Amino acid sequence: MIITLKDFGKYFGNSNHFIMKSIFGENISEEDIIAFGEEKEAIYREMYLPVIEPVKGLPAFLQYASGKGIPIALATAAPKENVKFTLDATDLAHYFNTITDASMVERGKPDPQVYLVTAEKLGVQPSECIVFEDSIPGITAAKHAGMRVIGVATTHTADELRGYLNEVIINFENAEKLLPF
Repeated sequence: MIITLKDFGKYFGNSNHFIMKSIFGENISEEDIIAFGEEKEAIYREMYLPVIEPVKGLPAFLQYASGKGIPIALATAAPKENVKFTLDATDLAHYFNTITDASMVERGKPDPQVYLVTAEKLGVQPSECIVFEDSIPGITAAKHAGMRVIGVATTHTADELRGYLNEVIINFENAEKLLPF
């Protein structure tokens, strides 16, 4: 099976469980889902390592928010190995007060569980959270969690994201203006 770049977009932000069942059908075994998912993620890390970098303006934005005492969390459908890989490669781990990855929830995006668990870990109400999200399942999850969502047009175009919400940014330059503090 060949997956095109267009196909990739519909899988982005979903769990490996969802992706593997979508590609291989509902009868795929849990063992195969895990094995294929781990292989896919290892290939991802290998391919991404030479080019990984933070979204433009993200380090400055995180530094600003952290300096204002704003709790910062990462809520992701990614496996913990990818989270560690990304945060190590970008040197951004120290900004996050808490991290919730795919291993810490039972249901992946678009279910709101990852966001609700993260808000609980931060000790805040979902309505107090602002989510910066680049995937359609993530936008859906955050909205269902009752959180304000700002789309980040890195995986989808700004126009695609505007079909789901009004606030969209291209990168994090000047994103601090979106914060109510």
